[in-house]
Amino acid sequence: MRPASGKRPLSPAAEWLGRIFLIAFSVVIGLGGLEIASRLNRGTEWLTRWPNFVLNQQARFEGELQGQFAFDPQLGFVSRPDFRSAEANHDSHGFRVVQGGQEPPAGTPILATGDSFTYGAEVADGETWPALLQADLKRRVLNAGVVGYGLDQIVLYTERLVAQEKPGLVVVGFIADDLQRSEYRRLWGKERPYFELGVGKPDGKLALRNVPVPQSAPIPWHLRVLRDVFGWSALLETIMRRAGDPYEWQAAGVRILPRGSGEALACPLMQKLSGLGVPTLVVGLYAPPVWRMEPRPPWIVEEIRQTRAVLACATKAGLGTLDTYETIDRGMKELGKDEFFFNFHVSAEGNRRIAAAIAGALTSGAAVSPAKRVGE
Repeated sequence: MRPASGKRPLSPAAEWLGRIFLIAFSVVIGLGGLEIASRLNRGTEWLTRWPNFVLNQQARFEGELQGQFAFDPQLGFVSRPDFRSAEANHDSHGFRVVQGGQEPPAGTPILATGDSFTYGAEVADGETWPALLQADLKRRVLNAGVVGYGLDQIVLYTERLVAQEKPGLVVVGFIADDLQRSEYRRLWGKERPYFELGVGKPDGKLALRNVPVPQSAPIPWHLRVLRDVFGWSALLETIMRRAGDPYEWQAAGVRILPRGSGEALACPLMQKLSGLGVPTLVVGLYAPPVWRMEPRPPWIVEEIRQTRAVLACATKAGLGTLDTYETIDRGMKELGKDEFFFNFHVSAEGNRRIAAAIAGALTSGAAVSPAKRVGE
């Protein structure tokens, strides 16, 4: 019998299809609203600008590899010698220019290594902390920071440069994120070396992998398809940057070590630095999210802990250490967040304060030779 309305009841299959359609429609509307909100959060102009975020980032990486960086079979990439741009300049060795056009102080140099925080991304050549350290100490400083390096590459490059340049002191800067970078075989559109803890070696000896580094770095097909299809989404880009794995999404990274294993490499890597026998100061630096996100999410608290864990490994290895947390925290309170940091890196004034803290540590003898300290 038909219902009083005269309408034929829907079959179970039709009812399920209707429910699925309503759920899918609700999900699409909800995601669309979140996408619009994400774009409005960036600025109203993003409502009419719909680029593919990850493909644009990929193009930037590829362009930098042809410009700012040069392929290196042991390190993956290094700063390109004699590179010139409106933002940064390199000398014939690939070091960031410290004092443009002026004769550097004579004598045995100080070697400064690290990532973009040592290199001085977002500031001029004379506004990096190695440049300002040279001015403070009146002693030649080689700025060998390389944008995008992990802690493993920093140590490998330091080993190479100590043998080449014969510095009297070494200053190694790092941020906690450098530990995560050490967990990847491919990053920034480039293949890279990585370390594994030696199998069956409880003494923590390191085994170097992926060397010589392949010059080509193809993106996995599944990631390529996902980036082509969903790379335009500001919502997904925000989620991956804050809660996902931005290196695998934006930088087309290929993880080779389990998440969190980079910290296990810290103590063996500090032992490698200690083996160089040069007075060394390991400097813990911090990225702006540590102060810009209140209340601090757990991952920020973890970054602070990891930074101090690396410094503890350096101390155990007989190296000098400097934790710049108090210096930055004091500067943030006095100057404000936007004066101490730019987008993701330290401003000229912030670098001035960091350089002063490093100069004070070096003057007080914090960079004691590992061999001397062990024998005390």
